[in-house]
Amino acid sequence: MRGGASADEIAAAFGSRSLALEDDALDTCVALCLEYGVSGEAFADHWDAYSMNANVTLATRDALAGFRTTLSEKAKAKPKAPTKSIVKREPLSETPKKRPPPSSFQSPEAKAQKASGLFSPSSFQSPPSAAEYAGRQNAGEVVDSFNASLKSMVPETTHAAAVEIALLAPEKHMQPSSNFMYTPSAERAIALDAQLVAFQDALAAANPNMEFGAIGDPSPATVTVVGRIVCEAAEGKLNSSVVQLEGARPYCGGQRVLLDLSQVPTFEVFPGKIVAVEGVYSDVRNPMAVRHIIDPSMLPLPTTPKATLRTLHAQHGGPVRFFLASGPFTPNTDANYQPLQDLFAVAMKEQPDVVILVGPFIDANHASFKDGIATYDDMLVSFDDIFLLHIMARINQLLAAVPNLQVVLIPSLRDVNHAYVYPQPPFDRLKTMEALDSPSYEKRVHLMSNPCTFSVHGTVVGVTSSDILLELGGAELHRAQNHAQQRLFRLSEQVLRQKSFFPLFPSTAETPLDLKYMAQYEMPLTPDILVLPSVLNRFCGSVQDTLCINPGQLSKGVAGGTYASVTILPLPSLASGDDDDLVPHDILKRTVTEIKRI
Repeated sequence: MRGGASADEIAAAFGSRSLALEDDALDTCVALCLEYGVSGEAFADHWDAYSMNANVTLATRDALAGFRTTLSEKAKAKPKAPTKSIVKREPLSETPKKRPPPSSFQSPEAKAQKASGLFSPSSFQSPPSAAEYAGRQNAGEVVDSFNASLKSMVPETTHAAAVEIALLAPEKHMQPSSNFMYTPSAERAIALDAQLVAFQDALAAANPNMEFGAIGDPSPATVTVVGRIVCEAAEGKLNSSVVQLEGARPYCGGQRVLLDLSQVPTFEVFPGKIVAVEGVYSDVRNPMAVRHIIDPSMLPLPTTPKATLRTLHAQHGGPVRFFLASGPFTPNTDANYQPLQDLFAVAMKEQPDVVILVGPFIDANHASFKDGIATYDDMLVSFDDIFLLHIMARINQLLAAVPNLQVVLIPSLRDVNHAYVYPQPPFDRLKTMEALDSPSYEKRVHLMSNPCTFSVHGTVVGVTSSDILLELGGAELHRAQNHAQQRLFRLSEQVLRQKSFFPLFPSTAETPLDLKYMAQYEMPLTPDILVLPSVLNRFCGSVQDTLCINPGQLSKGVAGGTYASVTILPLPSLASGDDDDLVPHDILKRTVTEIKRI
């Protein structure tokens, strides 16, 4: 049976990816989907890859005529011959419970020989990637930027000294030894109530004259109540007629009330959002008439004592530069990891201080891994071995080529070789460092949890690999009198205001939350730079005095993607003043960000 898609399905697929589609071109899209038997989602993915390579920003009828040639070539292409399996199919009862690791990791002698064997540069001379990636155009082109006018202030030479990377608030990060997904219902309820109680206490402290009511108690007077936004239909999507507010058990026994938002000109709500609502609830038979919705205030931005900044400046007086890339790191047609190799080639040439890599590294959605089987040189290997062979061995080469460069690794829920829980512990250190040649290299690789907050030479960076922008965008209900603020910046602001890397509740099936560790995905402070990787359109810009970045994916389907290059200029005028003076970081005034094609 041939595939196809309706106009609504195609429009939704383009919208979820922030792809521009001309209304008059919808009929053409429907016809192409029917002709080539593809779904709306697949059609949008193919168009995304094509538009990046062809440098087309709007799907018009004329642009789709050129795209039709690409679809036709895909349809005519013959499938690759299947990889010959070296595994003998045996009855399940005869299958070993655990197979031995590859010989490269069996002994110290074998490990010492890896430079001339599995981990040699020649081992990465892979066969050509998919034609779309190999034939990509405009590699290195800047597709988005922030503070481009400051680029003239960046010196051409790099600083020789290493920068300092430190984890902030270690107690608020998931630990490798954490026991997860064993949280009873009572603990989950306590964690949810604690969020509401904390918000009401903070709101009362900031507004001493504000009086709070209890959700569910009728009153003819205007009252202010604190609660969490929920949908009346458990499995439904929010609309203006099903928005409810759920209170904390200590204040109202966890009661819910339906909200009438018809008199609120501007609002943005989603399931799990914590708000205060001002309105009238005069009759239990009717919804609460809302007059105003109060969002939480932002956490303070970081500051640093002037003495500490002087010390950091003495260690590394020049600009601090880092690359930021998010997976997938290989096209979905092969597992050669050529985009990652190309990124490291740029890093070897330009020599940034830090390379931050955000998963997925071994993507559960990749065609080579989704069946639970991984091969390397026609050998059956584990996913841990794939991670060592394709990721860590390349990092080993990068560390050897660029002295003082440091690497930060952050896992993803789509990493098949790691724990499937949010928040997510860091990669296992003993396993991860097995592919590195020198103990000194191990000190330059930093394994972070998902999410995490850390400092790069004094600049606070917050990162989560979960696509919270996509999930919020699909769950929100939004009304605005004008649309001056871009949608992705607006969603990023919600993350900052909710003080959480994942404020959506309940989560989707893509993100298994463990509420026992809710504190581990709350923000300890507002970061200077917030990194929110997403399949939605890449961006970089100012959101409430924070620099928010979506670097895009290094590999998008069968095509090349993007990464971010961030350069932070030194703070001026540190000479005067007392050592104890707290200095704001002013990141927006001294940071140059460029999002580039790989």
